[in-house]
Amino acid sequence: MARASTWITLLVLMNLIWAGSYTVIKYGLSSMDPLALVFWRLAIGFVALSAWILWRGYGVRLDLKDSLRIALSGLFIGGSSFMIVTGIEMSHATDASLLYVFEPVWAIILACIFLKERLRASTVVGLLIALAGLAWLSGFDIEGTGVGRGNVLIVVGLASESFFSITLAPVSKRRPASVVFAGVLLTACALLCVPLYLRGGLTPSVDSAGTFSIAYLAILCTALGYTTWVSVLRHVPLSVMEFTIFVQPITGMLIAAAFLGEALDGRVLGGGALCLAGMLVAVLGHVRQSTRTSQARLSEITAPADAL
Repeated sequence: MARASTWITLLVLMNLIWAGSYTVIKYGLSSMDPLALVFWRLAIGFVALSAWILWRGYGVRLDLKDSLRIALSGLFIGGSSFMIVTGIEMSHATDASLLYVFEPVWAIILACIFLKERLRASTVVGLLIALAGLAWLSGFDIEGTGVGRGNVLIVVGLASESFFSITLAPVSKRRPASVVFAGVLLTACALLCVPLYLRGGLTPSVDSAGTFSIAYLAILCTALGYTTWVSVLRHVPLSVMEFTIFVQPITGMLIAAAFLGEALDGRVLGGGALCLAGMLVAVLGHVRQSTRTSQARLSEITAPADAL
């Protein structure tokens, strides 16, 4: 129990760092475009992890099955990161932090599809409430070219990111987390470097804002953050890990208001409240039913012993 509590505490701390990433991304976009910011974040994160792997002397040989899972996860991370950062450029850091509540809901839905877990009524209701929150956050301008379109792009990116943990969970139990995520970053960089090269942008041109943003995102949020997440996958159920994401929406919203001066108006507070409510309905319903199922299985196991 103490060991699990330690891992959960570590994830909470990491989510506090991630909560600041939306503000840092918005700050960095003042001097860089989304594609360059994402690529250099992932590339420098890969270099940092590679240095750690070499220093620790980890073996990097992988079998074909694990390699394919890592490569697929890299495609999800590369694509989702680009969509999320592009959405933030069109929208606000406040909106992005609040919309992150969709990630646990998507994870539950994907678990129902790919892990054959039953889709519960609470999940459907929670998603509908969260979608109403998205509409409110977007100012009912979903098809427009401004905030609404950016917020939809963020949600789609979060859906893609949800595949990351599901795809990588089996590998995380067999390989060092730093080796696993270094492979993920290598694939993501390979995906993004092609369009970046074609437009002649492999040589970065950044000012102090871009340099700070890339350093924060690459070292803290990517190399340290995702490696920590992969490490905890080995010890804590994914459904439990998702609860630590609660830290990000409120904290990220306050950070954006404090450092970027983004307004906490009725759109943000009302839409954000619905998004949080939807996540609570979906996730708590999922955990409640899982607990009942576990208790029923435990009763079946102990019943014969009690009868004797």
